[in-house]
Amino acid sequence: MGKKEQSKICIMVIPHTKKVRRLMIPSWLPKLITLSIIGVSISILLIITTITWSHSNLKEEYEDKISEINALQEENKNKELEILRLKNQKKELLSKSEEIEKKLEEIDKLQRDLEKMAGIKNPSRSSTIRRNIPPEISESSDKIQVLKETLELKEKELETFIDQMEERLAYLETVPDLWPARGRLTSRFGNRKNPFGRGTRFHYGIDIANSVGTDIWAAGKGVVTFAGTKGGYGRTIIIDHGNGYKTLYAHNSKLLVKVGDRVEKGQVIAKMGSTGRSTGSHLHFEVHKSGKPINPLNILN
Repeated sequence: MGKKEQSKICIMVIPHTKKVRRLMIPSWLPKLITLSIIGVSISILLIITTITWSHSNLKEEYEDKISEINALQEENKNKELEILRLKNQKKELLSKSEEIEKKLEEIDKLQRDLEKMAGIKNPSRSSTIRRNIPPEISESSDKIQVLKETLELKEKELETFIDQMEERLAYLETVPDLWPARGRLTSRFGNRKNPFGRGTRFHYGIDIANSVGTDIWAAGKGVVTFAGTKGGYGRTIIIDHGNGYKTLYAHNSKLLVKVGDRVEKGQVIAKMGSTGRSTGSHLHFEVHKSGKPINPLNILN
């Protein structure tokens, strides 16, 4: 009887007004409850771990799929662009083909007309046309000769026109109408207030201000006739353009050409500076026509 009591746990409930109650529970029950709680906790932990691992795998798979979809979309976009490019090429080729066919038809028609005028009944489609024309078609031969002379005349006119255009373009390259530097126009051609004293002085060019080292360009094609220090102008370049025009570029910090150099329009010939009598970094630019200074703003584009 004593051993049975030791295997049980007694719980006493003492209320305020009622009789004391005793509850007897087996000693193994708390252990069982504790083990059950631990087991349930482990199970829940395993379930949470499994769910978390599955979610992580699903997230990675989702991101991989998204990356794959993006790659496929990019590839599809590139394919569409390639297809569009090929379509445009096809249209261009078709257009060129139609243009060539049209030209060939025009040439073929002209050849047939010439053969008809020459009295050739069985025209050849080779690269040469039969030249033995019967005497009875001398009138047609005269027409062909007139046509030939007309074509030769047009050819000479075209050659003359091309020569004139080339001469015009060559001349335009020598005209100093290109702005020689980027910057602010700080002084114009004509009378201005003397920056170094009282009164006014005539300014024979324009001033373009910018930072030291700014590129100075040749305003036109020509030959360098002066490159060095020139009194109050400081480091100076003078270019003869061979058509009555000369240009002067003053106050440079560095000269990049020498006397005798042939320069092209737009070529960098110097770097902007403030040498000589100068109030700051700028280019003093002059244009001379037939030995006389003119307003550069009347010629610069």
